Amino acid sequence: MSSTIVPEQSRRSAPAVLAGGNAERRAALVPRLIGWQGLLVQVPDTWDLTGFSGDDQTGYVRIDDGEEMAVEVKWATEPVPRRKSEAAKTPSVEVRRDSYFRLLRKSAKKKKMDLAVKETDAPKSALRSERVATGFTWTADRKATGVVWYCETCRRTVIAQVLGSQGGRAGFGTTAEAVLGALRCHGDDPDWRTWALYDLQTEVPTSYRLESQELMNVYLRLTFARKTARLTVEQWALANVARKQTYLDIWIASNTKSPELNGARYTVVENELHTHPAIRLTGGLAFGLPMLYAGREALRFQWPATRFGGAAWECEPSNKLFAVSHLRPARQPALADAVAERTRCHSGTGDRK
Repeated sequence: MSSTIVPEQSRRSAPAVLAGGNAERRAALVPRLIGWQGLLVQVPDTWDLTGFSGDDQTGYVRIDDGEEMAVEVKWATEPVPRRKSEAAKTPSVEVRRDSYFRLLRKSAKKKKMDLAVKETDAPKSALRSERVATGFTWTADRKATGVVWYCETCRRTVIAQVLGSQGGRAGFGTTAEAVLGALRCHGDDPDWRTWALYDLQTEVPTSYRLESQELMNVYLRLTFARKTARLTVEQWALANVARKQTYLDIWIASNTKSPELNGARYTVVENELHTHPAIRLTGGLAFGLPMLYAGREALRFQWPATRFGGAAWECEPSNKLFAVSHLRPARQPALADAVAERTRCHSGTGDRK
């Protein structure tokens, strides 16, 4: 799974991540939360996700300002020992740094560029009790400040770097230190994972893996899977223009790209969510192909996903529409309501203490 995306998005203001300092320092530290495959980072408000590849085990993500500054993160998850008697392997962060330096030199030689690399201590802002860490800098056509760490909690080895122009924008060092210090390789709750991009912020159980996505300037869709179960979170912008006076359940049914919702038959009950009028959907599989697919799953000795649940609402403060849909086996818990509650639609909603 890989993609490079540069959608047009409106930017939201947010409180400064650190107090004190001059105006330029405070401006550089305005946080915008990005969450992807378990990674969490606060970046300046004009930055957003522009590229990604891999999955939660091994992958890459790039977040940038669309001009000259960016943060790039690569990660790989070390396997858990099969036996308790086997010692857990702790990878050497220095060896991983040396391997990365070799890649940089190879790339610079191919492009016929001068390259200067330097081993450093890890930025103090990036140090944590569960991490073994070291740092680096390099300069070529651009310059970078980075860190390599191994996390004993989530068993990820992470290589992260903040990039800037060679000449250097004022405040590069401050921004790099703040971004690297805000980068986390796992959240506080091991059972839930935060996904945050382009003003969409939600939480999904860690056991669900990202299966597909659609990331556009007016529409976002993330679809997750756990064996035969499927879970989709959707967001539409410009709700006042898109929906007009159409009933919410009719509009959602006509505009959803969720395979779960499109393949379900359900009843609609009006309720409230995040202080907004909302609808709750409950039911099962529609007749035809959805039933056929469930039969195939049963023949493969898998528990077929036959129970459907969903929720949808319009948020006037953010001018967005949201929908969560979940198709699951009968033995698995319903998640649509819980995910909808954890989906942030305007300031103060979906927040977890």
